[in-house]
Amino acid sequence: MGCRLALTRRKERPRQVRRPLRRHQRRGAHNITRLHSRRGGRIRHGAGHQDRHQGHEQHPLWRHNVLPLVKQKITLPAASGEEENTRDEWRVKWSPSLYFKELDEKSLVHFFTDVPRRGGIYDRKGKELAVDASVSVIGVVPNMVSDKETTIARLSQALGVPDPAVRSKVETTLPSYYFIPVKTLPYGTPVDQVIKFQEMVDLGVVVREQTQRVYPNGAAAAHVLGYMTEVTEEQLKDLAAKGYGPGDKIGAFGLEGEKQDLLAGERGGTLATITPEGSIAKQIAEKPAVPGKDIHLMIDIDLQKVAEAQLGDRVGSVVSIDPRDNTILALASFPRFDPNDFIRGLTSEAYNALVNDPRRAFLNRPLLATYPPGSTFKVITAAAGLERGGFTPGSTFHCSPTWNKLGDAFVKNNWQSVDRGYLTVAEGLMASCDPVFYDIAKQLDETDPNILPDFTKNFGFGAPTGINALDEAPGVAPGPDWKKQNIGEDWFTGDAVNMGIGQGFVLATPLQIANMYSAIAGGGMLRKPLLVKSIATPGGGPAQEFQAELIRGLPISPGTLETIHEGLTLVTHSPGGTSYQVFQGSSVDAAGKSGTAEDLSFGANHVFFVAYANRDAPSIVTLVALETGESGSREAGPIVRKMLETYIAGAPAARAAQ
Repeated sequence: MGCRLALTRRKERPRQVRRPLRRHQRRGAHNITRLHSRRGGRIRHGAGHQDRHQGHEQHPLWRHNVLPLVKQKITLPAASGEEENTRDEWRVKWSPSLYFKELDEKSLVHFFTDVPRRGGIYDRKGKELAVDASVSVIGVVPNMVSDKETTIARLSQALGVPDPAVRSKVETTLPSYYFIPVKTLPYGTPVDQVIKFQEMVDLGVVVREQTQRVYPNGAAAAHVLGYMTEVTEEQLKDLAAKGYGPGDKIGAFGLEGEKQDLLAGERGGTLATITPEGSIAKQIAEKPAVPGKDIHLMIDIDLQKVAEAQLGDRVGSVVSIDPRDNTILALASFPRFDPNDFIRGLTSEAYNALVNDPRRAFLNRPLLATYPPGSTFKVITAAAGLERGGFTPGSTFHCSPTWNKLGDAFVKNNWQSVDRGYLTVAEGLMASCDPVFYDIAKQLDETDPNILPDFTKNFGFGAPTGINALDEAPGVAPGPDWKKQNIGEDWFTGDAVNMGIGQGFVLATPLQIANMYSAIAGGGMLRKPLLVKSIATPGGGPAQEFQAELIRGLPISPGTLETIHEGLTLVTHSPGGTSYQVFQGSSVDAAGKSGTAEDLSFGANHVFFVAYANRDAPSIVTLVALETGESGSREAGPIVRKMLETYIAGAPAARAAQ
């Protein structure tokens, strides 16, 4: 048993080896183990332990109260064709008393795990989004039930739980003195309702309080917050050393998953000797637990609820940003889920329904879904044309029903079948006229095929936005090199023409589009979106504050920026604008852009609308993206209007969400 100490010729005395005690920790009510040796064998106590070493020579160090050593003959395995090798070695004579003087054969060692408070997640106003809180668990103790049928009927009615479900709890095969939980009441249940259950004690009903993770707003911001789930066996290989065991929950998605270590803190515990009866004899060592840190977001949960209510059951997303500091106000995605369900426990049927939903309920669409941006992209084409294409704000383009300037083999149709005459760049944005941007893209490509791709990248496409919390897709900013590497074909002018109206190979996330328009509304500065406002230490410790980082200035002059502003204003204010009707009578002064994109891989059109308000001093940018739509102005525009009006007017969230 123990460490092997080989004798050497150069030293008469063997080295003293001190190895750390292997500590076996088993969780739960029976988390008790006797000490084991370094090699895993159970240490025998008392005379039995000493008997094993009778007849062995003891090293002189034994008498000096250091590690006890005994000399043993060791036979080493022989290699093929060789004789066995036998030699004397000194070994440690292990005993639990080497570590714990008070430990005898009846004492046990137990490690008590201390699970710290998990950090909370809060919105920009300090409202709770995800917190550890006390909730009431309603259950039964079968041996306290005197009238089974009455208990089942009363509890079923009071909890809204079917009779069979309650009956299975009352008639459990577990010991009759066990507390059998039936239902956990929602966080924030009024006290008077809890008291009603406490008054049912004569029926065998018991109320217990327990701490659990709570999401007070239900499914609101679910894709941002994420959820908690039980740790897997695979995860325990790494987490066991941090004090986790079977049945523990960890963050598995969203901020709960991304910031798991920060939110969870560090588990502590106490190592103590205990009597066979379970009482603590002596505390040996203690490691204090470290509470998790709180995360404060820039999300406005009231506006978030408006976004989700307006989105309804349409598959898509809503993104709202304050362009003054590039902070995220809302990130909504549908379909969504309720994180509380993962705490309360999902049935296998309910979980499979979520996982197998063809609409992908767990997809955080604002950050991870990519689409052709459609006509929302036209501001990039306009900017590149004014800066590098030789065009001016006064240049005009023929807005015809068809466009064939690359020959009869490449004929493109405008989305409108009427001839709108000649339009300027700003008017082209107003009418969202495809031929205007076909002309600009063609000219840019003939000048230099990399101009439009480079502008696309400089406006934030083809790379993550850098939001300071969650994973995101980079999208695609195609160009000659990209096409050669990914498609294996050469770039041609038709690729640039398609790209000029947000079609072809270009792909963007809703957040990328919204962030681009935030840069336009905010004076031409492209910044990383800011989701996490601060990380705070519980108890009033110093907080780590964050600000949106500048990525770059858009590669445009003030004159070009003004032309884009003019075009976006005409969209909502001119009778010829694509969204003029949508914003008629609005209480806000908005500027925006509609978009409809054909997605051949998806087999449907996607629709967008993005706008900022108020036009002269924007405080909010909102983008709505809807899958399988027909018109960005008609379908997404009204949602954007509601978001802008709600935020700027400061209308009560409850009324605005109706």
